[in-house]
Amino acid sequence: MADDFIALEAVGIEELRQKFGNWPKIIQDEVIDEVNKYIIKEIKNYPPYSYVTFKRAYGGWFSDKQRKYVMARIREGSIRPGTPNRSGRFGQGWKVIDKGTSSMIVNEVPYGGYLMGSGQARMHNIIGWKKIPEWISKHMGNIMKAARQGLVDALRRIR
Repeated sequence: MADDFIALEAVGIEELRQKFGNWPKIIQDEVIDEVNKYIIKEIKNYPPYSYVTFKRAYGGWFSDKQRKYVMARIREGSIRPGTPNRSGRFGQGWKVIDKGTSSMIVNEVPYGGYLMGSGQARMHNIIGWKKIPEWISKHMGNIMKAARQGLVDALRRIR
């Protein structure tokens, strides 16, 4: 079962949280806002298109009824195997709710859990979609750079 929405919170990025836990709230807010900007910019990017057959992902059809349905849709043209069919809605669905340490990054696109959530479908994993914890791990270096930039900006404003 997929999540109703996907969310990232600063509490999930423990390494970052430990580094600035005792700083004044105004600095923490600036750091988190800068990190949020970086994450929103980068998480919107889709993995490169890759054609993955249903058989490769799941071992074959789940039922003959499913196979007949898919073949009928291919004949009518509403399903086109081997061609990209991406609307971009998932990438556009990312947004930041609130500001600073109270903020959360969410994507309320209904199928988001199948792409990057805990209910990720095998096919999407094979295509190259990362679950949220994997995505954060892959981008942690740049997330920390964004945090450092947020710190620099906050210190400039305080002076």
